[in-house]
Amino acid sequence: MSNGTEAGNSSSDATLRQEKTNLSYTYNNRRGWRRWRILHPGRGMYHDVKRRLPYYWSDIVDAFTYRTVASTIRMYFVNLLPAIAYTLDMYRRTGQFFGINEAIFSSAMAAMVFSLFSAQPLTIVGVTGLIALFNFTIYDIISIYEVSIYPQFMAWTGIWAAIFHWLAAIFNTCDYMRYVTDFSSESFGMYVGIIYIIKGVEELVNEFNQGGPAAGYLACIIAILYFATVYALEKLGSSTVWKAGVRSILADYAYANS
Repeated sequence: MSNGTEAGNSSSDATLRQEKTNLSYTYNNRRGWRRWRILHPGRGMYHDVKRRLPYYWSDIVDAFTYRTVASTIRMYFVNLLPAIAYTLDMYRRTGQFFGINEAIFSSAMAAMVFSLFSAQPLTIVGVTGLIALFNFTIYDIISIYEVSIYPQFMAWTGIWAAIFHWLAAIFNTCDYMRYVTDFSSESFGMYVGIIYIIKGVEELVNEFNQGGPAAGYLACIIAILYFATVYALEKLGSSTVWKAGVRSILADYAYANS
């Protein structure tokens, strides 16, 4: 009986044992340089690029696989729709300084540049509720003095934000995120989710105020049908209706189909 138990444990250990390959990367022999990273400017960036460089070409080639194409289309719609909604909100609340085409184009350019040089296979850059709230606050402050300087003020705000991001990357301050608990991350995620809900309801209310009851009810119907269609198609992927290939296509392209 004990032999059988030992055999079972040995088999499970063999299953859970980490397999070492030529492409695998571990920190077992590289923990020393992480202790005093702030004293070595740029070392974290160097190791990020060095760690990602062997897989750089595969990140580009893998974009043509089925799962990557489906995920790309999904993330496109997930980022496009909130960007349009938030930009419309900023367009109304900042004296029409923000345009939808300009915001989408700038987000696309920033995402392409960042994805090429960030040493990450997936990077999501776009307009969020926090950015919209930040722009509202700055506009309210600027409107007290001179509204015409708002574009210049936002340009300098972006320049200083870029400088601080560069300093954070050069001096490896991101390494100290390991001291941040999950409570902070989950609280921030809940805050972002609440902003999404509030802004969605505000957009529906604005349709009633600007377009009348007919436009407001139509917007509510479209929003409910869109949510219900995406939710139903996502659930369809884990059901037993139709064939597995059909369910997979409908679930993977739920946002596009909706």
